[in-house]
Formats: sequence, structure tokens, C-alpha cells
Amino acid sequence: MKNSSKLLSLCLVFLMGTLVVSGQEQVADLNVYTSVDKMPRLKGAGKDISRYIRKQVDYKDAYKLNGVEGDIWVSFVVTSIGIVEKVELEKGIDPELDAEVLKIVKETYGWKPGVLNREKVNTQMRLPVRFSLTNSERQMAQYLKGLDNMGKHPLFVLDNKPVDGLVQIEDYNVESIRVIKGDKAIKLYGDAAKDGVVVITSKRGTPPIY
Repeated sequence: MKNSSKLLSLCLVFLMGTLVVSGQEQVADLNVYTSVDKMPRLKGAGKDISRYIRKQVDYKDAYKLNGVEGDIWVSFVVTSIGIVEKVELEKGIDPELDAEVLKIVKETYGWKPGVLNREKVNTQMRLPVRFSLTNSERQMAQYLKGLDNMGKHPLFVLDNKPVDGLVQIEDYNVESIRVIKGDKAIKLYGDAAKDGVVVITSKRGTPPIY
């Protein structure tokens, strides 16, 4: 009977030891490293992952017209099996654009895991995704912001078509620019023209750049 009790006790100790070791292994599997011998690489992105992600995002005209620019900082973990997890926004510039960037990062696949001591490991990544305006876009955004501060939102019409977005037209291709206000503007273009209309006529026509 005593021998049986000792055997049972040994078995329990062995089992408890196995559970502890197993628990330690699970914790080790969850370790995330910020410094590794080889950083994760994304298939098709080359050396500049930030630029690759930027190209996947639709930098819409609305963002440009509102002067939205800057760096969106995103952090995430590339696991030892090449899956993206724990995608978080560290710094944003616009709620909608921030969400778009996070969505693109979450949907990336084909990651080659980071390597530490010749083993694939979970690696913490932190990337800036840069959005910048050209000088002309920045000037236009500032101009529109000035109108907005005065509570005015004129309708822009180019070659008899309302402008919805950004259109680039060279000054030498401008035949005329005129402003229509009041009831006449509303009669011609509807309620969208309540703050006036800027009518631009080109010499040869200008296709949208964006």
C-alpha cells in the first residue's frame, strides 16, 4: 500500500512538472522581439515596406482638398509563421485615412518571419506611412480652407462640368475665369451654387489628372 502511494505521488509530481514545462513553452511561444538578426520581409515590398503599403492606399482627392498630409505610424507583430497580428495605430492624421492604412496592413500576407539565433520568431514592427501634398495641392487646400473659414463653399465648374475632385489645368490653357453669384448662380447650377460659382473655360480642354 505504501509503495502504491509513493508511486502515485511520483506520478503526480511528474504530471505537474510536465504541465509547468508545457506552460513555460507556451509563454515562450508568445515572446515578441523588437531586435532580431533579420527583420521580417514582405513579399513584393522590397526593402521599403512603408512605401509599399502607401501605394496600396487610395489617397483620395477629398483628403488632398482638405490638406490632409503627414506620417501615419502603425505598429504590429509578424509572427514566427508569417502572420500579421496586433495591428495598432500609434499616430494618425485623419480617422478615415488612418482606418484605411490599418486595413491594408491587416490584409498583408506573404511575410517572411524575423530571425533570431537562426530561429523564426515573433517580431514587433513599427512603420511610418507617409502622405504628402505637392506645393500646388497644398496651396489649393489653404485657399479652400480660407473660404471654409468664411463659411463659403463655391462650386467650381470647368468646361461646363462641375468639378468633383482635383483637376490640373495650366495657366496658358485657361481661356476665361468668371464668378457668378446670387440667384443667377442658383438658377444655372442649383443649390450647390448658393455660395457662388467659379466658372473656368479652357482653350483645348483638360482631362482630370487624378
